[in-house]
Amino acid sequence: MRLMVTVLILLGGIALLIFAFPLFQALLIAALLAYLLDPIVRFVMRKLRLRRSFSATLVYALLLILAASIPAIMGTLAVGQVMRWSSELQQAVREINRWISQPVILFGFDFSPRNILGLLGQSAGSTLSNLSGNTLGIVTTITTNFLWVLLALVSLYYFLKEGPNIKPWLVRLASPAYQADMHRLLTELDRVWGLFMRVQLLIFIILFILLILGSVLVIWLYQLNLIPFSTLGLVVTLILVYALVQQVDNLWLRPQMLGSQLRLHPGVVFVSLIAALALGGVLAAIVIVPLIASAKVIGRYVRLKLLGLPPWPDETNSQTLTDNIS
Repeated sequence: MRLMVTVLILLGGIALLIFAFPLFQALLIAALLAYLLDPIVRFVMRKLRLRRSFSATLVYALLLILAASIPAIMGTLAVGQVMRWSSELQQAVREINRWISQPVILFGFDFSPRNILGLLGQSAGSTLSNLSGNTLGIVTTITTNFLWVLLALVSLYYFLKEGPNIKPWLVRLASPAYQADMHRLLTELDRVWGLFMRVQLLIFIILFILLILGSVLVIWLYQLNLIPFSTLGLVVTLILVYALVQQVDNLWLRPQMLGSQLRLHPGVVFVSLIAALALGGVLAAIVIVPLIASAKVIGRYVRLKLLGLPPWPDETNSQTLTDNIS
């Protein structure tokens, strides 16, 4: 009976995950943001001597203000830059028009950019006409996405406020004989996700520095007239720099750093990132590596329990084994 109930619960959980996947996506995003903001909440609690609920509310309000102000600031900066670079933009438009007007004949076929853009324009027109005929579907999609965003924001607040109570609640769900193991297992999982968050932050800082340095180098070469095609060449070169930095991140930086800190082979990290990005999108690519590391911790615990071995050897035995090996 216990085995049957366990199997039914697992099957029900898998079915719920499949049919309510957008719900789990929203909750997962909220949980990750809450986990990332938890040190800030604890810092506010310690410095201002506030209760958890007040600190979480303060951090949450500041986050909403920051999220609302970023688009306004970016829009103001973009308008200012466009007005400042109006002459360069006009020059870029003239160069694009001159490039489009040049004929390209290969093997007797006309591959002129103007003809290709004309075909693209026809495809875009047909796409827009199809979209205009599906206005109700577009409105429904926008409304649904808005509801998921609202759900994520509300869940984020409650995760920030009640986050420390989740671990004791999960421990109490286990039988008294396994509560110590559950506590240790959750501690190990918390360590895995904490390492993942810190590595992600470090990767973000490294990528930001690489993008800034690459952009400054490209602009310096542009000012020295070393980049052909003037403003158009500048835009293309900046895009290439961004693509190069992204490939460095995907092919080397992320597999090496995440694999080293989470004790996973870089090849496993690379394959899992590509597979998750192709099958599940950006969110799956973000969480796939810590999920694999978490599965490794849980699998090790289950294997040792099945073999009748202690899953959590104490530090004294570990130190003795290390000394013997040395």
